[in-house]
Amino acid sequence: MSGDAESAAKKDTAGVILPPPVILLIAILAGFGLDYLWPRAFAPDWARFYLGPALIAGAIALAVAGERQFKRAGTSVKPWVPSTAIVTSGIFAHTRNPMYLAMAILLAGVGLLGDSFWFLAVIIGFVGVMKYGVILREEAYLERKFGTPYTDYKARVRRWI
Repeated sequence: MSGDAESAAKKDTAGVILPPPVILLIAILAGFGLDYLWPRAFAPDWARFYLGPALIAGAIALAVAGERQFKRAGTSVKPWVPSTAIVTSGIFAHTRNPMYLAMAILLAGVGLLGDSFWFLAVIIGFVGVMKYGVILREEAYLERKFGTPYTDYKARVRRWI
């Protein structure tokens, strides 16, 4: 790819600070690291053994549903690749960011399953980093690229839930 074509392709992306799976991995490592240094058990057994795994399973299902919708629409889930379509059906009719919501739910499930209070703090940090480092950048990019169809969608559907 020539320098000009490469530059144009880079401009046709959201310019997120890091790939969201990397942000999730950092959050998981932070949760386990904090729990290792300062263990804080908090979850009753029923939450650890039933709610934690249920949240993890639900998060996986939500992420898979979102990814399938993207594939059906012929656009990439990768925010560093140019978007070719706005996905507004299926799970995207209820939340604009089901895969990011799934990541936050996954953190809650892992925290409950591992009985780690620190994952609650990590979720707050994760949501903040995702909002300011990823989502707001994606929203600005999609508004520039798709205009009114995206702003109409944004007005109808909430960012998270």
